Amino acid sequence: MNRAMALRWLSIFCFFALWWLGARLSTPEILPGPLAIGKTILGNFAAPGPEDRSAWFHVGITLARICFTFAVAMALGIGFGLAMGLRRKLELAFGYWIPLALTIPTLLAVFLCVLWFGYSEAGGLFAVIMTVTPFVAVNMLAGAKALDKELIDMAHAFKANRRLLVRKVILWQLMPYIFSAFRYAFGMTWKIVALAETFGLKYGIGYMFSFWFEQFNMAQVMAWIALFVAIMLLLEHGVIARLEEKVFAWRPVHAH
Repeated sequence: MNRAMALRWLSIFCFFALWWLGARLSTPEILPGPLAIGKTILGNFAAPGPEDRSAWFHVGITLARICFTFAVAMALGIGFGLAMGLRRKLELAFGYWIPLALTIPTLLAVFLCVLWFGYSEAGGLFAVIMTVTPFVAVNMLAGAKALDKELIDMAHAFKANRRLLVRKVILWQLMPYIFSAFRYAFGMTWKIVALAETFGLKYGIGYMFSFWFEQFNMAQVMAWIALFVAIMLLLEHGVIARLEEKVFAWRPVHAH
C-alpha cells in the first residue's frame, strides 16, 4: 500500500514538474504555470467574475446539472436494460435501438438538442440524458443475462418472496454491473454537461470555458479546466471509490 501511494505521488509530482518546465519554456499567454493557475482559481472563488457570478455559483450550477442528469440517466438505463434482459420480447423489439444510440457522436447529440430546444436548459440536459442512458442500459442488459438462474431457482424453492428475492439475490448479482455503469456514466455525464454548457447553456464551468476562450485569456481557460478536473477526481476517489469499497467489503482482498 505504501509503495502504491508513493508511486501515485511520484506520478503527480512528475506531472506538475513537466507542466512547470513547459511553462518556463513557453509564455504565460500560451502555457501558464501551475502557481499562476492556482492563484487564478483562488481569485475566482474570492471575487465575483463576469456578470457578478463567482466560481461558487458556476460550480454549483454544474454540479446540480450533473446530479440531475446522472440520476435520470441511471434510472432510465437500469430500468430499460433490466426490462430487456428479463423479457426476451422487449429485447427483440427494442434491442437494436441501443447500438443505434451508441453510435451517435456526443457533439452531434448536443447540436441536435440545441436545434430542437434552442439555447435552453431543457435542450442541454436532454442531450446528456440521451447520450448517457444507452451506455447504462447496455451494462444492465449484460448483467441481466448473466444472472445465475440456479440461485434464483433455489430462492424460489425456499419460498422467498419477491422483495427478498430482489434484495438478497438479484440485486447483489447485478451490483458489479451497476457500479460499472455508475462509474462510466458518471465520467460521461461530467464531460457532456461541460460540452453542453460550452455550446448551449448559460452559466456553469463549461460556460466559463467558452467565455474566457473568447477573451483569449489562457490563464482563466486553464484555471477552469483544472478546477473541473480536480472536482471530478475528488468525487471519483473521495466518494465513488469509497462507496464501492463499502458495498464490496464482503469480497476477499485479492478480488478488488
